[in-house]
Amino acid sequence: MDNIFVARQPIYNKSNQIFGYELLYRASDSDVAEFSDGDLASSEVILNSFVNVGIDNLVGSAEAFINITEEFVLNESLTPMFENQTVLEVLEHIKPTKEIIIGVKRLKDQGYKIALDDFEYSPEYDELLLLADYVKLDVMQLTTPEVVQQIKYLEPFDIKLVAEKVETPEMFAFCKKLDFDYFQGFYFCKPQLVKRKYIPANKLVVLDIFKKLGNPEFDFDEIEKTIVQDAVLTFKLLRYVNSATFALRKEIESIREALVLIGGDAIKKWVTLILMTQLAEGKPQTLLVTALVRARMCELVAGASGKNNEQMFIIGLLSLLDALMDMKMIDLLDDLSLSASIKYALLDYEGENGETLMNVILYEQGKWNELVKHGVDAQHYFSCYVDAVKWADSTIESLL
Repeated sequence: MDNIFVARQPIYNKSNQIFGYELLYRASDSDVAEFSDGDLASSEVILNSFVNVGIDNLVGSAEAFINITEEFVLNESLTPMFENQTVLEVLEHIKPTKEIIIGVKRLKDQGYKIALDDFEYSPEYDELLLLADYVKLDVMQLTTPEVVQQIKYLEPFDIKLVAEKVETPEMFAFCKKLDFDYFQGFYFCKPQLVKRKYIPANKLVVLDIFKKLGNPEFDFDEIEKTIVQDAVLTFKLLRYVNSATFALRKEIESIREALVLIGGDAIKKWVTLILMTQLAEGKPQTLLVTALVRARMCELVAGASGKNNEQMFIIGLLSLLDALMDMKMIDLLDDLSLSASIKYALLDYEGENGETLMNVILYEQGKWNELVKHGVDAQHYFSCYVDAVKWADSTIESLL
């Protein structure tokens, strides 16, 4: 199993804080299991993903939600590790037979939490529901009345409700109103927002710096004047530069010193990184982590193919600017002095940069079949993703 695709999709609680990740996986660069025994193959993928990547690298201390097959439930030898933070998702096509009930109870007794995936209620599932900790409802697949009815059916059971496939702001608001406990979906990574909103003063400062950084002959003095308008931004920049990252012999005491130290081309990357933390204020932290993972993965993928990896880092980072600002991307880019190639990549995924960005997003979303069509190197994307996750998780600690 030389090639592995592994990705993670965040699951949020009611306070927009990260609660867990669903791990997405495949045994090869295809979304079809090319094995004579599909159940056993899926089980092997889970085990190998844990060993090859490491649960700490993928989810940290959060809950890890993992789909399991019927064979996984029935075969005691396939029991995974890390039971204290693992939620096993029983797939929707698995029927609650006597053998399945016994298998789920065994897993439950071993310390695993149980989730019922893509669930639709019928009385035959009552015994399984008594063992479950979570029920995941596909709010895209079900109609509004059906979602309401499912919740009513589940009221007698002591379970937590997870809304999955939350794709739009309207869908998120609907699920919050119905008092779901947790939320999962592409909405949190790229909201479909249509209104231009009032921009607070501190975010206007950030956008002004973006404009200055877009100038190939940007001036340190001009950027310094802009940064010092925001006390929090000044503090973050000085704290970052004074961190062990730069192994300094003396502390930097001015914005001018910090900018000169970072210097040249690197300033566009690292200052932009710090600025993004300002824009992320009031947003789920995982949204910023997603932006950092995407930026770093874009950089690594592009660098390996000889492309402008510095430009791809900025493209990956700015690709979530619309979500951070609650504005349309096209409106934001009108206000930023970016090259045409960057704008085309962000708006329409045009050119080599746009293609790289699209492939990275497809990887995030687990759309392996689309990646296969684009002829990507499976092992390279897997390695880049794992490295990007490690880098983003460590970077976010120093920035926040």
